[in-house]
Amino acid sequence: MSRLRLRELRLAAIFGVVQALMLAGAFWYVAVQAGAGRLTLGDLALYLNAVIQAESQLLFLPFTVGFFHKALLRLRPLFAFLDGATPAIALAPEGRGRAAPDAPRAGVELRGVGFRYPEGGGVVLDGVSATLPAGRVTAIVGINGAGKSTLVKLLTRMYDPDAGAILLDGVPLAEYDLASLRGRIAVVHQDFARFALTLGENIAVGAATPGRAGGRVTAAAHWAGADGVAAKLPHGYDTPLTRRFEGGVELSGGEWQKVALARGFARDAALVILDEPTAALDAEAEEALFARFRELVAGKTALLISHRFSTVRLADQILVLEGGRIVEAGSHAELVARGGCYAALYELQAGRYRQC
Repeated sequence: MSRLRLRELRLAAIFGVVQALMLAGAFWYVAVQAGAGRLTLGDLALYLNAVIQAESQLLFLPFTVGFFHKALLRLRPLFAFLDGATPAIALAPEGRGRAAPDAPRAGVELRGVGFRYPEGGGVVLDGVSATLPAGRVTAIVGINGAGKSTLVKLLTRMYDPDAGAILLDGVPLAEYDLASLRGRIAVVHQDFARFALTLGENIAVGAATPGRAGGRVTAAAHWAGADGVAAKLPHGYDTPLTRRFEGGVELSGGEWQKVALARGFARDAALVILDEPTAALDAEAEEALFARFRELVAGKTALLISHRFSTVRLADQILVLEGGRIVEAGSHAELVARGGCYAALYELQAGRYRQC
């Protein structure tokens, strides 16, 4: 910082000296011409006024250049973002994409899926092959950085795999109409959006057609436990969830988690993805949610990502992801009996509860 400030002071001093010399030279020229009798009184006034006007305009010029330079510094990342926001995924030709099925018959299949982010870095997923059976609950466990959330981004077509393919009912995802496919997928992320809208609107935005969510808002709120949040608010589902508006309130982290869960359940989805859905919930709220979990996903294909093994053990199938590869697969009982990576992680977490 000191070097930058000294550089600025030196530049300011140099330009100040140059400005003073130019002004002195201009006034000297006018004085010499007036002393030699070559300028009348009117000429003298004109020349002095021209020098003063030129100085003020030249002083304004660096401020203008500085303003445009700051604007360019702000606009460069904006334009870079817009250039990078164009879809980088393969899209079906206009009007020729398949409609996503209301209820998958064969489920989702991953065939040798490999992926690394275009921004750089190492391989995130390497030859992942697995099946998410239709109408069943599949859980994925693994340490941070194993590639769990990346898999969610591929399933929702935020990215396309670099290698292999992802198929829904035996058809590659790229052959489905993108809007139709995403309309049949509901995702609850660990990092969810908090909109400055009413409680009902915050839930309704999760529906495929938010303006027609209708009774699904209250049903989804009941499933997620957000109806208890609505009961405590002054205007129920019409209460703004922000203090920016009159009559609005701020929710706690756990209450917002319930709203986000309800938002995911508001969509009549065929594929339900829950990415750490209970991270901000207390033990009682988590127990109440998963007591209804089977009812929530009945007839749907569900993918559950969680670090809590009390939740994971409810799944029909558990996949263990490590280093971008699936190293184990099976039910909770099978994996514990196998004594491998899953059993070690489960024992590590269960051992803490035995000590309490």
